[in-house]
Amino acid sequence: MSVSVTTSRKKLKAIKSGNLHADGAEQVLLEFVGVATVSGYVDLSEMQAGDTVIIRQYIMLTMGKEYQKYAQESYVGAQEQPMIYITPKKSDNALKVTLQQATGLFKNFDNNFIGED
Repeated sequence: MSVSVTTSRKKLKAIKSGNLHADGAEQVLLEFVGVATVSGYVDLSEMQAGDTVIIRQYIMLTMGKEYQKYAQESYVGAQEQPMIYITPKKSDNALKVTLQQATGLFKNFDNNFIGED
């Protein structure tokens, strides 16, 4: 008996990278519209005692409707493991990731997001 295995190579693509300077408001790290699996990283290494950062994730299930929040995490003080991984999310409409530095002197946050078809 022979077994046939077909593999498909998914193509990774850069979606967005940058450096966000926090200003106290909820700021968009990524807003992606389209069909893909999206993941990314946010660097919290500049955080110090007295800092609080909130990362929120939203999904739009039907184009033209409002985003709905499905995840929120708070980080307080200097981070022992400062690289935050935004786990892969499948989007067939739109998704958004935001960052808000709620307390402390405002910092810069490097971020990088990739997708695969």
